[in-house]
Amino acid sequence: MRGPQYHGYRERRRARRLALSLPWYTGRSSGSSSRSGEDDEQQPGVNGGSGKMMHLDGVRNNSQNMTVMEMGTGPRFGDDLTSDVVLHLKSASGEREDEEGVPEIVSTLYLHSSALRKSEFFEARLSERWSSNAAAGCSSNNNPLQVGNNNVVELTIDKCKDPQTYIRCIQLLYVPNRVKHTCFVDIQDALNILEVAAELLFHDCVVACMRYLESVPWPPGQESVIRSCVSNLHLQPSEDLRARLCEPEGIHDVKPVDIMQGVLGELLTLVTNGAPSKAREITERVLLANVQSSTSSAFANVNEVVLFKELQGNLEILKVQLRKFANFFSWNGHQLNVACSALRWILDELFTLHIADEAVRMFSEEKELAQLMVLRIYQNPFTETLFFILVRMLQALQKGEVLSPRSVRLTLLTTWLPVVAKLGNDNDSFGHEETQKNLEDGLGAVVETLPMVDQEIIFRIWIGACLKSRRSWPDLSEAFELWCNKLRQAHRETDLEKATIEVLERGESSCSEAWSKRKLKFVTLK
Repeated sequence: MRGPQYHGYRERRRARRLALSLPWYTGRSSGSSSRSGEDDEQQPGVNGGSGKMMHLDGVRNNSQNMTVMEMGTGPRFGDDLTSDVVLHLKSASGEREDEEGVPEIVSTLYLHSSALRKSEFFEARLSERWSSNAAAGCSSNNNPLQVGNNNVVELTIDKCKDPQTYIRCIQLLYVPNRVKHTCFVDIQDALNILEVAAELLFHDCVVACMRYLESVPWPPGQESVIRSCVSNLHLQPSEDLRARLCEPEGIHDVKPVDIMQGVLGELLTLVTNGAPSKAREITERVLLANVQSSTSSAFANVNEVVLFKELQGNLEILKVQLRKFANFFSWNGHQLNVACSALRWILDELFTLHIADEAVRMFSEEKELAQLMVLRIYQNPFTETLFFILVRMLQALQKGEVLSPRSVRLTLLTTWLPVVAKLGNDNDSFGHEETQKNLEDGLGAVVETLPMVDQEIIFRIWIGACLKSRRSWPDLSEAFELWCNKLRQAHRETDLEKATIEVLERGESSCSEAWSKRKLKFVTLK
């Protein structure tokens, strides 16, 4: 006859087998069974319906999950010696079926009603009124099993698409609320458990999933997945998660476009004040992303607003310093150089984004800036930048990158041609030969886009401002000769038209006389 030591050994072996079959087993020994109440390291048990265990793949730090589960003072998940509920998980139809085509049990869990009642789903099925009326997909045994001193109720959940996720979610019934959010592996794991928790009406787990999702970093593309999951489950996201998903209720009357405008404005101010190249690169990427085809046109409008605001601001800074320079007052050379550099960069961005039309109009109307440029010519610090801007605008008009109205083209030339002539003719050391050539070509090309009557205005300015100087620069003689030829051609066409009209009039008069004579002859004969 075997003594009590043999039975204790058998129970320890049984607990050891249960521990080895668990997916989170870390290799520690079990000690005595939970029935003795002396083993603090007992491992929970989960039995598969086919004799094999369902392993949870990719679970991170599962030993930590077990430690968390053991923080509670209540029953342990999977303890078949104290459980009063046996839950069978069946696979979805068509996935795993027996010979008769009935979905087979893929996992059997030994649970406790005190933990299951935290879920409204299980609370309803464990109630006395539900025990007498088994529902579809979850049935209660009319003759509970007798294990020790406990009545064991058998329940079944059908159509489990992912039994592993159901097991993970049910495990969280045993985890204290304050640490539930630490049991998730990653975002996808939290979303999977969220779906099951919503189905089981396990509200504490839903809250823990929301808390996890609102706090951890999201890999690229995960935001749309999270939004879709929460929406499909008809769940109300937490306030912080809603705000992070940019839902209207979460940002309290602040539009994403307004947020972008404020942030982009700060970036532009930083860049135009001489920030390092990294800030400029980031700003350029944001500007380009705002005009992508997949982005709302409202963000493209944000680019225009902030860029033109910064352009106007730097023009004002420039004029302030030029006033001091022109009047021989103390002026800030560094600030003026920063403004010149900012104007060049802003103009490049406007042309890159194909929104430079307004910049051309603004510059054509800068009468005050044009006057400041000719008050003090020598060593003017803005001359080089001015010519760079003019060359860029004239080339854009010449190539059709910018389609400005006739009035804007005319105003641009009438405003800046006298300034260009003054700066270029009175300062022999001005500019590079390439810059001067580009200016001449651009001015001549834009002049040719104007009607002949507007060209007359430009050429009168050119004759008065350029030809009387020694250098006679810029040289628009080619465009001027072409205009003169057009005048002669127009005169010849006018003369030809007049001659044609006279011939027609004479011919009509001759026909009338001949007709009158013929009519008179006819009357006489009659």
